[in-house]
Amino acid sequence: MAAPLVLLLAEQEDGEAAYVRDALARHGARVVQFDTASFPLASGASLRLDRDGWCGRLTTPDGTIPLEDVTAVYYRQPQPFRFPDSLSEPERRFANVEARFGFGGVFMSLPVRWVSHPARLADAEYRPLQMATAARCGFTLPVSLLTNDPDDAKTFARTREGVVYKATMHKLISEADRVRMIYTTPVNPETINARLSTTLHLFQTNIPKSHDVRLVATGSGHTHAVAIHTDDPHGHQDFRTAYDTLTYNITPVPAAVADACHAYLSALGLALGVFDFAVTDDGAWWFLECGPGAQWAWLQERTGAPISDAIADTLTGVAP
Repeated sequence: MAAPLVLLLAEQEDGEAAYVRDALARHGARVVQFDTASFPLASGASLRLDRDGWCGRLTTPDGTIPLEDVTAVYYRQPQPFRFPDSLSEPERRFANVEARFGFGGVFMSLPVRWVSHPARLADAEYRPLQMATAARCGFTLPVSLLTNDPDDAKTFARTREGVVYKATMHKLISEADRVRMIYTTPVNPETINARLSTTLHLFQTNIPKSHDVRLVATGSGHTHAVAIHTDDPHGHQDFRTAYDTLTYNITPVPAAVADACHAYLSALGLALGVFDFAVTDDGAWWFLECGPGAQWAWLQERTGAPISDAIADTLTGVAP
């Protein structure tokens, strides 16, 4: 019986994909990778429809991928297509839409194991959906307000010990010639003004945490959690602001948290979730978010947590 063939839909230099590639090789699987950014300048496709669906080949700089042999797909933030400079802007838009819906429709039609299916990933990016699903699955969440009403926002901030602002989706903002991150930010209610009415804003009570935890769970039953500590006050609020101050250790996962993680994945049809928690001094785990495509490779590098092996198990159908 032929070894399973796993397709990585990922950027060529992606760290998470590299770890999964190595883990799959250890599991005896065959691995191929398609970097969508290489199309059409360095990659191509010739696909046909038969009674069982789409078949044919993808051609890449590393060789040919027979689509009908693929048994699983690891979907890891594919990058935009890159078209010849000779195309006009209307031609470029047309080419991009055709490639996006052509490849997207073919890939999503494959009757294979996904980690995770792009349609489910798209749904799971909605932070309010994450929060509502997490609440239903038994997680503890901060009290939250989503509003564009300045008076409601002021009242919310004034009547709580501490409140923070978080972006619901876009965590990058362009300013002139630079791009900056939007971090979790404490809110002074006296600074809230009428400009808040221009769009929705997410406010939450600020959890007085001891440390953060990033937990990777798979639909096949794995959970691996890493505690993230820092003495930096800005990093303590949002660890992304102070990576050079962080320390890490593998931490056990409470049974109730593990159960809630797997219930969450099941509810949203995900095969993989990267969960962020704030842990308080009393040992309570507070759900912050679940990034279905968030990074974890640096945690495996720092701690040795076997996250990529868990993902490889899921792609090859091995139970934990």
